[in-house]
Amino acid sequence: MSSGESREQALIVGVPVVRARGEYYLSPHFGRAPFFAFVEVAGDKYRVLEVLENTHSRHEHGRGRGVVDLMLSRGVKAVVALGIGYGAFYKLRESGVKVYYPPASEGLLSLNKAIEMLISKQLVEALEPREIE
Repeated sequence: MSSGESREQALIVGVPVVRARGEYYLSPHFGRAPFFAFVEVAGDKYRVLEVLENTHSRHEHGRGRGVVDLMLSRGVKAVVALGIGYGAFYKLRESGVKVYYPPASEGLLSLNKAIEMLISKQLVEALEPREIE
């Protein structure tokens, strides 16, 4: 019974993104990303639910807290990011949200490719923050 329930249950994923040439790519800076994509993943299928402007990107302090609150308000249970700072990382983890990183060797990564990598279990669950300079 429970295996069927978990298989059918959709996962909402939050992804910090930038827009270039009509496509979304992972942003190197979680809190300063210009946009956040919210993607529903069910089995091996996914769809982008919405892309929202990051209204917290210009704040000096507390930026991560506002972004995490946005993620939680959208029902996010996983985040895919190139990097994420200490405060946001631990607030997400304390809220039950898993954070996943692509391998550093991937370089520029489109939103679609990142979600496909999550589905195929090519991303690593983060155990600590990762700052991208």
